[in-house]
Amino acid sequence: MRGYEEQGRARAAFRLVIAAVLAATLGLPAVAFAEPTAADKQAEAQTALVTLNELQDKLNQASNDYAEALSEVDTAQASMQEAQERIDSLTVEIADLQVRLGDRACSMYRSGNFTFLDLLFGAASFEEFATSWDMLEKLNQNDADMVQRAKDLSDQVEAEKDEYARQESIATEKAEEARACKEEAELSAAAMQQTYDSLSAEAAALLAEEQAAQEAARAAAALDAIERNAQTSSENSGGNGTSGNGSSSGNAGVEPPYNAVTGNSVVDRAYSYVGNGQYVSGACAPGQFDCSGFVSYCLTGSYSRLGSTYTFLGWQEVSNPQPGDVAVNAAHCGIYIGGGQMIHAASPGQGVVVGGVQSGMIYVRWG
Repeated sequence: MRGYEEQGRARAAFRLVIAAVLAATLGLPAVAFAEPTAADKQAEAQTALVTLNELQDKLNQASNDYAEALSEVDTAQASMQEAQERIDSLTVEIADLQVRLGDRACSMYRSGNFTFLDLLFGAASFEEFATSWDMLEKLNQNDADMVQRAKDLSDQVEAEKDEYARQESIATEKAEEARACKEEAELSAAAMQQTYDSLSAEAAALLAEEQAAQEAARAAAALDAIERNAQTSSENSGGNGTSGNGSSSGNAGVEPPYNAVTGNSVVDRAYSYVGNGQYVSGACAPGQFDCSGFVSYCLTGSYSRLGSTYTFLGWQEVSNPQPGDVAVNAAHCGIYIGGGQMIHAASPGQGVVVGGVQSGMIYVRWG
């Protein structure tokens, strides 16, 4: 009875450790799962990621539009430069015409204006009169042409200046609009990136909390199973922990028969993942397992979970373990391969490996 009491105290201490781990992991011992769940938060993060990708596409388009607008500004500025060069050239020509008209006016002022009578009575002959008349007509026409040319060039200069201002205004306005669109897209994408990062972090934290709660729950259930089996064994043996024939008996009932063909198939499946199987908490998938998921695959040949460690602890214990049996305790399990060795999904850093059967493990048989 003393041994059984010591086991009871050990189990009670183990319960306290589980409770402490659960409290440290979740913060609130009475809460097994946080609300919302990790799956809910991951779904929100996925929705945010879709929106983020859409905003990024818009940002890329806005950036392209802004680059095109800047290119158009450069083109407009080049056109403005050409217009300014034409304006400068026309201004020089106008200045030259103004100088020539000024010289002509000064010349006429100094010599006095010719009248028709001056021309008629000052001519020595009709030929001289005709020649002088033609010269006067030509001078007057040249003066008129210079005046009109100066006026036309002035109008052209004003038109060039108007076009210069129009192109500058259009290009500047378009570039400003494109810049504003680009900045707005950048702000939207940055805000959505923060939302996605936050949701992803929350989902990861919730998943870790849920997995810790599940592991703690499985450990507690396994401990309960051990206690029930030990209590049953103690009662059946009259409290001394042994069966009537003196051998240890973890579970009541007749041991299931061993099939070597089945056992070898289980071991072969276990060996197939040694060195290339990863440990992933909660997983039972090709190349990814936790300890009970790996045992489930090896026993069934399919990626479907039979249960957890406390499930296996409830199976019939065998006194003469054979390759293909399950080695299990409250915290871990693996496939027994003989010689005190087992294949198991050990830890995230080790994956599926061959190792020694751990202390305190019992052997159970599926089937």
